[in-house]
Formats: sequence, structure tokens, C-alpha cells
Amino acid sequence: MTLDFNTAWVTAVLLCSLRLSALLLLTPVFQATNLPARVRVILILVLAVALVGGMRLVPASLPSDLPEFFSAAANELVVGALMAYGIFAAFAAFSFAGHALDFQIGFSIANIFDPVTRTQSPLIASLFGMVAVALFLTFDAHHALLRGVAYSLEQVPLGATMHPLNLPALVREFGSVFSLGLMLAAPPLFCLFLVEICLAVLSRNLPQLNIFMFSIPINIAVGLTVLALVTGHMGSVAKRIFESAFTFWEAAL
Repeated sequence: MTLDFNTAWVTAVLLCSLRLSALLLLTPVFQATNLPARVRVILILVLAVALVGGMRLVPASLPSDLPEFFSAAANELVVGALMAYGIFAAFAAFSFAGHALDFQIGFSIANIFDPVTRTQSPLIASLFGMVAVALFLTFDAHHALLRGVAYSLEQVPLGATMHPLNLPALVREFGSVFSLGLMLAAPPLFCLFLVEICLAVLSRNLPQLNIFMFSIPINIAVGLTVLALVTGHMGSVAKRIFESAFTFWEAAL
């Protein structure tokens, strides 16, 4: 890695840091770690310097005035935000699965603080959010994310105009939030659906029974038990969810 302090190098570092800022600062992994703003800025600048020096990056065309620089900067922010969309969609699949289970089990009536999104969310949705961050690091996806940044710098050079947006890829990634999220929560949801059918039959034959109060502990017990039994088999679905984000990058860039 070489450091050459000239106008082209400084411009390349600034543009690269803008792309990384839009990607990393919008990534739920950074939001979950609760790093101070100063540490985030330093980390982004260090990564930008390493990428520019290691890949010997230069701007596609050196801006000659401020309007050209601002145009190139806006393009870098758009590219970074587009990449962040893929990561957000992956984590949204976990959130969708958690909210679906909370609603079916009955936990949606009580909220707790979610450190990933910094909002109030139900119990299992918060748990799935923290599990998503842990799996993201376990699957070495953070290194794949850095490799994806290097890939984006090859496909869309610094300061270059991005090709027209791939709308089908955007829509397909948005749809994967629901399809993959449903796959993640399918076993407990199916068992809870069977429980609801049994309770409906019971309510029909015993109308004097308070089926609402009777169903709450049953749904909780069945939902948590099935979720605990299938947790070890969710790794393949979780890996597919994170792979979909990087597949989206290839299609969009």
C-alpha cells in the first residue's frame, strides 16, 4: 500500500469515504455496536485510505470545480446507499420473521428496546435482530462486505456516473424480505396454525370455555418449544438471507 499525498489521492480518499459512510453508517451492524461517532469516522477514513492505497484507486475524472466534486460525491452516496439497501433487506427478513412469530404467539402486546434498530419492538423480533448481527459476524459476512466494497469500486469507479438503476433487482430484493423471512419462521408458524385450528374446534364444541385466556399459555408454550427445536436448522436459511444481499449487489452494480 502506498500513500501519495496529491490532489488525486485526497479526492479518491474523500469519495471512497463517502461511499463507505453511506454503506456502513446505514448498516444495522454498526447501529448495533453503538460506537461513538468519532470512532466511526476514524474507521471509515482508515478503510478508505487502505482501499485507495491497496487498490491504487484514482478518480475516473478529477473534479475541476466544486459543482463537479459535489456531483461526484452525490453519486458515491447513491452507490453506498444502494449497497446498504441490500444489507438492510437481509436484516429486515429477520425482523419480519420475528414480528410474525410475535403476532402469532401473542408477544406483540409487549414491547422491549431493540438495540439494533434503537426502537421499541416485541420480544422475539428483538431477539431475531440480535441473532442476525451474531450470525452476520459468525458467517464471516463482514469480510464479504469489505470484498463487496472492493467489487463495487471495480464496477463503479470513484467519481464515475452509475449506470441506470436496476429496478427489477430492487423489487426482487424487496420481495425476498417476505419470502426468506417466512422461510425462517415457517416451522413455528405452521405449528401455531395447527394449534389455532384445534382451539377453534374446541371453542365450537365448548362455547362456555374462555378460549382466549386458555389459548395464550398454549400458544406461548408451543411457539417457544418449536422455535427452540428448529433453531439449529435455521443456519442454512440465515446464510441464504445474507447471500441474497451480495447477489443483489452483483445485479445492481
